[in-house]
Amino acid sequence: MGIWSRLVLGIAAGATFLIAAWFATGPPAPDDALRVLLARRILTMNPDRPEATAVAIASGRIVAVGSLDDVRAALEDRPFELDSSFRDHVLLPGFIDPHIHPTLAATILPIEIVSAMEWTTPRGRTRAVRGREAFLTRLRELDVRLRDGGRPQAWLSVWGYHEPYHGVLSRRDLDAVSDSRPIFVWQRSVHEMIFNTRALTELGMTREAFDAHPQADWARGHLWEAGALSLGRPMTRVIARPLTYRRGLSLMSEVIHRGGLTTVAEQGFPQVSAPAELAMLALEMHKRETPYRFVLVPNAMFLYRQEGDAAKAEHAAGRLLGWSSDRIRIPRHAKYYADGAIFSQLMQMSEPYLDGHHGEWLMKPDEQWSVLSTFWAKDWDLHIHVNGDAGLDLVLDQIERLRDLDPRPGGRIVLEHYGYARADQHQRVAKLEIAVSNNAYYVHELAPIYAQHGLGPERAAAISPLGGLARAGVAISFHSDFPMAPAEPLTLVWAAVNRIGSDGRVWGPDQRLALDLALRAVTIEAAWSIGMEDEIGSIRPGKRADFTVLGADPYEVEPKTIRDIEIWGTVFEGRPHPIP
Repeated sequence: MGIWSRLVLGIAAGATFLIAAWFATGPPAPDDALRVLLARRILTMNPDRPEATAVAIASGRIVAVGSLDDVRAALEDRPFELDSSFRDHVLLPGFIDPHIHPTLAATILPIEIVSAMEWTTPRGRTRAVRGREAFLTRLRELDVRLRDGGRPQAWLSVWGYHEPYHGVLSRRDLDAVSDSRPIFVWQRSVHEMIFNTRALTELGMTREAFDAHPQADWARGHLWEAGALSLGRPMTRVIARPLTYRRGLSLMSEVIHRGGLTTVAEQGFPQVSAPAELAMLALEMHKRETPYRFVLVPNAMFLYRQEGDAAKAEHAAGRLLGWSSDRIRIPRHAKYYADGAIFSQLMQMSEPYLDGHHGEWLMKPDEQWSVLSTFWAKDWDLHIHVNGDAGLDLVLDQIERLRDLDPRPGGRIVLEHYGYARADQHQRVAKLEIAVSNNAYYVHELAPIYAQHGLGPERAAAISPLGGLARAGVAISFHSDFPMAPAEPLTLVWAAVNRIGSDGRVWGPDQRLALDLALRAVTIEAAWSIGMEDEIGSIRPGKRADFTVLGADPYEVEPKTIRDIEIWGTVFEGRPHPIP
């Protein structure tokens, strides 16, 4: 994801200035005063002291943790302010989402959302739309609304289409909605695009270009995977207009805060222009004094294609490290892509889908090996986008070969997504000491419909096989891949613990995850996956004073209601930030 972040905003010339301004002024200085926060319960994610009721903080850091008596003893005679604001609340380490796409969010949040699931955004709550006719009816409603608003030729851009839920959609269908306004439908995973005739004309797209590309269908007005990456690029001029994109970033900031998040990571940076992207993020953070930090993981696939070979891509990624700051981190981690998206049913499967196809590669196997071996040799930690079991077979074979050639103790590899995998593969992952960052929400949205379309009931029930990974001893973190799932860690925890599908059924009960592991997956394991476990992810002396403040204890509520727990807000580097 993240591939649609068209940030050519007319400010490229001033990008360095904006970044420099951010670095010079930075966020507000941490409060030096020593304070002790009291809470009903503090879940620390520190096995040496798993819970507490008091935490001392100063200068944005944790000084002491324990009971109030313990903390007083640790502080000796130092004077402190006692803060009882959270006496009735539960504190956890600040939630971490190690894989989101703020650039995608900034383009999707301002446009229309027509999805099979309800979405809560700062603009309001959408309604679920399922079925082909219901989807087209909603498009007609939006067309009428634009017409009645005096915008007869404005773009109608919609995100959320998913063929298993909405049926096959074509250019002819969109022309029937309107042949006078351009219509763009963005598939749920953003790996596919569908246009009406007017949109194709306005964007200058031609039949010749479509016919020359294996992942483009002119008759249907359809682009997918590599076809969407290349031929669909002109659409970014529409969905990432400067003012719209700025508004999208602001909406994204609110989404992050409402989820109780204090650290988020963009997996796959940059997409177009590193200075421009950094400038816009810095500007947004400076403007809002945002209570979270960004981690930007360099996009090895983008750099590989930009530079022409893996060695030059690694050198380009190394240059990005110089842009890193305290609030916008660029670690020595890189991400590349194996197979296609689970939402597009293009993940590579060893046994074919019900219609006989197997999936697609985002990078050819030899390209994957070139990036993997080159970056590993230069001491990069790696994140690998992989979804299907056939894709995973190839990835594990390459990692096994790599480890034989260059063991490199301490090097970490994280498999991103891990949508469907077999039990034997969990064991291989454990043996190779690889971690998994999974989107636990997959099972809720996809299991019911993929049981009917694509995978069949048995494989659909094994989507996001967290129980099998846990039994194999694999370290697990969660991510939303927002906007592939809500940027709500409690929703991910709820999905992993319950495995309740959108149809209300439990799918794959043997793949449920214990609550302890699910909470670790959005705190300390998520911190480890982005190389920040020494700073965040648990509540212990010396770490950042980042907390998520809950209105109820996850251990005391009915598991089915975990996602409904009220989030009061966050404490970021010692400063409280209530949710409005």
